[in-house]
Amino acid sequence: ISFIAFPIYMIAVLFLKLSSSGPIFISQERVGENNKTFHLIKFRSWLFDDHGDQELHKKNSITPVGMVLRKTRIDELPQLINVFRGELSFIGPRPEVPKLIEVYEKELPYYKTRHLIKPGLSGWAQINDYDVPRGAPDVNKTKRKLSYDLYYLKRRSLLLDLKIVLKTLKTLLSRSGA
Repeated sequence: ISFIAFPIYMIAVLFLKLSSSGPIFISQERVGENNKTFHLIKFRSWLFDDHGDQELHKKNSITPVGMVLRKTRIDELPQLINVFRGELSFIGPRPEVPKLIEVYEKELPYYKTRHLIKPGLSGWAQINDYDVPRGAPDVNKTKRKLSYDLYYLKRRSLLLDLKIVLKTLKTLLSRSGA
């Protein structure tokens, strides 16, 4: 954890503890490089972890502190631990929930291709397509997101990664998180 991130961590932990009961961090199962699963670490922004269950999700809601964490993308800061573990890179396709992958691999040709490289904290799809599926499977939205992932896979370069980093920083500074 960098010197810059540490104070942000401490403030987020304090506000999460003071504002609601429950864990500070959540661990979400995701699929990464070569279809290996790993646990993505995030600050808790919802009342509870519904594990992608649609019925539980209907009863869940974002906490007030969670809303700020998500808007500023601070909820994703603990994923730096996943980067240090080698499960994530800074740039690449975002890792997906295993249940959703089962659907998308059946419905979308070449979906498995996105798992040939390590997933990333940010990626070409994240900076170009803000209308991504949230929660339930959505084949049409994921088809569009997949086109961005495949574009990135085909054209990966230091210059493209730099462009993604700069646009990601712009997004972070403008606090336009979802």
